[in-house]
Amino acid sequence: MNGVVITGIGVISPLGFDAAEIHQRLCRLESAAAPISGFDTGPFPTKYGCQIKGFQGKDWIENRKNLKLMTPAVQYGLAAIKLAVQSAALTPQSTHPERLGMFVGAGTAFGEMGDLVPALERASVDDHYDARRFAAEGMPVVNPLWLLKGLSNNVLGYASALLDAQGINTNYCNSGVGALQAVGEAAWALAEDRADVIIAGASDAAVNPEHLTGFGRLGVLSAQSAPHPFDRSHDGFLPGDGAAFFVLERAAHAAARGVQPIARITGLGNATALRGLSGCDPRAIVAAFKQALQVAHWRPEDVDVVHAHGNGNPRYDAAEAEALGTLFGAHRPAITADKGGLGHSISAAGGLSLALALQSMRVQTVPPIVGLNDIDPSAAALALVTDAPRATRVLRSAVHSAGLGGQTCVLTLESLGRTLEDA
Repeated sequence: MNGVVITGIGVISPLGFDAAEIHQRLCRLESAAAPISGFDTGPFPTKYGCQIKGFQGKDWIENRKNLKLMTPAVQYGLAAIKLAVQSAALTPQSTHPERLGMFVGAGTAFGEMGDLVPALERASVDDHYDARRFAAEGMPVVNPLWLLKGLSNNVLGYASALLDAQGINTNYCNSGVGALQAVGEAAWALAEDRADVIIAGASDAAVNPEHLTGFGRLGVLSAQSAPHPFDRSHDGFLPGDGAAFFVLERAAHAAARGVQPIARITGLGNATALRGLSGCDPRAIVAAFKQALQVAHWRPEDVDVVHAHGNGNPRYDAAEAEALGTLFGAHRPAITADKGGLGHSISAAGGLSLALALQSMRVQTVPPIVGLNDIDPSAAALALVTDAPRATRVLRSAVHSAGLGGQTCVLTLESLGRTLEDA
């Protein structure tokens, strides 16, 4: 896997559409958390979220007719892919279509529920749902294309057609680990010579009634106006929107087309806690880290920075802190997390963290954890980055993300700016 490099980055986030800008804003302790607009939050445990502002699908999608078939998450994903391709200077001549692949982490598969409201209103009789009335009067007003908007592979399909990507492709529907799994497995595919170039990443949009209903029932949403990862006051996360995609290729292929790589992917680790939908287990987190380090041929003390999951859920924060303490011990690498500023964009979350890890390598500075004011005792032994950005050596990084059902994924990266003195 060490011969696989990242040559392009594309991000769409609540704090901007450029990794450098997002990194700078987090370094200034900015947060995108704000009152949710667009629907009534009365029935939900949180009234706040991290929504993307200033995004117009028509500015990014060339075929305007397709917009009516695209949810916001799909539009964000296609925009991030467009930025990643531009960043990598990727052209139709860069590789043969059959050697261009696409690995996508997909969000929850459903259309926009707002499209069903007129039909449900017609099925309501004295505040009760009438299935017969829905069939007779509601169904005829439902957009016949509604179901197509909810296909989980829409980003994969539209992007493959747009770029004429005829090579290997995979769609990962694994909630919060989707982005890192897509990138990590794409790196394996390249290492095994199953493609020359693979575009990998994820997109999602969690600021909507469907996500607030599901995560609200699980009791993992914050009731505060901002999340507080690893803080004494942490009580859950705020939903967020976002997308992050990357262009991956073997180093020799990048060199042949005269492109300077951003970083090298060195390892991937996956594990599952098997503790129910919202379960977590520090042993699974440790196992995923150890697997990634083994693939990279690293020791724990080789890691300079960890971009943690840090979702602000008390149970998960404690489990992650225990795992990181167990794994690294006295080494204490710098640890940061970005959900205090960006919210939790579920499938896309690990991709946004990866983009920030790459930017931290570029500028040798780690952004602080937004919302962390009073470190919880469970995380007191960790070298958490608080209050201000930390200028430090960032040569080797690990990015961690987690998903429903105790899924956990770790990706390790190495800077290509490494010198002999740093070795």
